[in-house]
Amino acid sequence: MSVDLYEILKERSKYFYKESMNDSKNKRYDIALFHLEQALQLGLKAYLLKNKGDFPRTHSLRDLIELADNECLKKIIQRKWYIIRFIN
Repeated sequence: MSVDLYEILKERSKYFYKESMNDSKNKRYDIALFHLEQALQLGLKAYLLKNKGDFPRTHSLRDLIELADNECLKKIIQRKWYIIRFIN
């Protein structure tokens, strides 16, 4: 695993999440959703890199969540599928 790439993905994920929160506070909801999607993608890719050693070149949150093979994430996608579908 590339520790540097993991750290970069993790930090970028945090950055996009913070931007999403700021956008939401400023009522820029379309951009907030874009930044939230980016945060989720990068966070999931960091998770996959750390736990699986690699991640696919995809933008599908559903695919990334399924590849993570994490019971907590699977429960979220089952319960909140409409949110994932909306932002992705």
